[in-house]
Amino acid sequence: MPAFNSNDFIPVSQWPTLEELAIGFAEHLMPASSALAGEAINIIFDGDISISHHFTTESSLSWEVNTGAQKGIRGKHDYKAFEVRPGIFFVDFYKPEFEEHVSFVWGRSTGQVIAGLSKLAEVEGQRRTKTDFLQGQTATFPDAEHFPETDELVGRHIVYRYSSKDAYEHVYLNRGTLTWHCLSGTEKGLADTEFCRTFKLSDQLYLLFWTETIMPVESIVVVDLQKMRSTGRFYCWDPKPQRVVRMLFGSYATHLAKTDAAAMAASYPLSQTQGNSASRI
Repeated sequence: MPAFNSNDFIPVSQWPTLEELAIGFAEHLMPASSALAGEAINIIFDGDISISHHFTTESSLSWEVNTGAQKGIRGKHDYKAFEVRPGIFFVDFYKPEFEEHVSFVWGRSTGQVIAGLSKLAEVEGQRRTKTDFLQGQTATFPDAEHFPETDELVGRHIVYRYSSKDAYEHVYLNRGTLTWHCLSGTEKGLADTEFCRTFKLSDQLYLLFWTETIMPVESIVVVDLQKMRSTGRFYCWDPKPQRVVRMLFGSYATHLAKTDAAAMAASYPLSQTQGNSASRI
């Protein structure tokens, strides 16, 4: 990769491949949990989609669709589960026969479930990832509420350290937009502004999703602002080596600031700012 000044704009032609990016990102991933081994749950998603999951061991699960046009479809796959808070699990597995990456959060004591289903799709002539979210509940909690979308990250400035060399800052601009900037590591100096969604899982615990514009990658991450950690994955089609790249990652986080720029702007009438354009240059 050509040398560049990380304080300058970096042309896309000099961006690394996603495989190069992925090296070392699991360094700060929390240990996987074996707590689900032997457990079986039936998840009822919106639209009366029922899928049973049996965690046969600490690393293998089987699943079967119980309703609808896909009734009877089943599979068995390796999985990893992370207990991001006591009784709240982030479960991640890949269905190679469907080219589908599944990540779901399950609240054992509430029955709440939210799943992100990521598949490959052709978008404007390019192969990219497309993620859909399903909300539901386990059959034993028929009245469980959905995890709500939230704007509680808006205005926050957070640094995530994924490894001893890789650090990124996020600034959450509004409910659907974040800006990331690589401070150190393989992508040092790269930055972009992306579409995002945020769901509140518990107090200061969030499920964050974003899709990148330049790289065909989508990420699903649990962000814990009490423990100051994140746990998640990305799934993508890497256009340079022409293959799927999947990765689990974790980080230690540092909360730098929380601002309310919109409220500040609203507090200054237009008449007070007219004639002061020089100060904004």
